[in-house]
Amino acid sequence: MKKALTFALAAALSATSLTGFAYAQTTSSTTTMAAPLTEDMVSVIVVSEPQPDDGQTEVSETYKNPSPETIASAQTEIQADPALMDILVKKNVQLENVVGIQTAASGGKVVYVK
Repeated sequence: MKKALTFALAAALSATSLTGFAYAQTTSSTTTMAAPLTEDMVSVIVVSEPQPDDGQTEVSETYKNPSPETIASAQTEIQADPALMDILVKKNVQLENVVGIQTAASGGKVVYVK
């Protein structure tokens, strides 16, 4: 009787672990793609203008005095993302003045302009 109970318990635990593994595989294969970038997901900050004193819009030195690499990276990102380019044009941003781009975890973008 003790052997039968041990065997049944081992079989139940084995089946549970396999089920969890199969479930993990199916959920990872059904992940959806990120939502497309929309106008309200893009904020434009002009680094030369004074920012509100709310403690949240402090412009980092990386964008106040951008390196050539930072600027090149931003320009490359704009060229590679037609949706971002269209949104910036709609917001009257001169693309050559973009000096940096930060991407939020939500997919939104903060674009820094000189």
